[in-house]
Amino acid sequence: MNLFAVRKHLDKVLHPVLSAIGHLPIHANQWTLIGGVLGLIGGVVFFYGYWWIGLALLLIRGLVDHIDGFVARTFNQRSTFGAVMDDVCDRWTLGIMYAGGCVNISYDYPHALIIMGVGITGALTNVIVKTSVYAESQQDVWREKGKIGHPIDVVGLFGSAEFIIYFGAGVLFTALLHDPRPMLAGAWAVAIMSHVSLFQRIHFTWKRYRFVDPAGRHLPEPEVVESLPSPTSDAP
Repeated sequence: MNLFAVRKHLDKVLHPVLSAIGHLPIHANQWTLIGGVLGLIGGVVFFYGYWWIGLALLLIRGLVDHIDGFVARTFNQRSTFGAVMDDVCDRWTLGIMYAGGCVNISYDYPHALIIMGVGITGALTNVIVKTSVYAESQQDVWREKGKIGHPIDVVGLFGSAEFIIYFGAGVLFTALLHDPRPMLAGAWAVAIMSHVSLFQRIHFTWKRYRFVDPAGRHLPEPEVVESLPSPTSDAP
């Protein structure tokens, strides 16, 4: 289970802040765009090694990710385009910031570029397997206040919130210690945990849908045929 499962409780805690900011005359889609710009700036900042500024941008972008959804729900600004762009922008900005940090520490640890590739691949494949399950298992898709959902959402130990924790912790201790190794550890954590989560989602899909065809019909389980003695055997 990932932190997506407790998002509703987090929204309740952040409600006063979200409500105050949400009353600004800014449309939900504009908040999504602001989050994308913050992520792009954050990637540049991480590339140049301004860790404290980058950490602040990472956290602010995470708050903006909550604000756009809150504004869309509260002020009836929901749209399919907005929902799609929210997901796209979220993954894009986190990837840009992650890449900026990895490229910076690659001057001291060249293999950080390999870690970057593994981490981004794992994170993107996590999203791909989720959206593929959405498309192929319409019978399990549900909507709450217009937002599409599926049981796979809470499967896995890696999501946007976990990325901020793993990557943000590495940035924090690199800033405190003036040492790139915590940042390297954070990059490793993203690369490893994104793949752990990917395998968890694949296992969930196998367990839930291996006997279900894309039309939603249950397929018969394969029968186990007992082996019979051959005609030439000595069995009675």
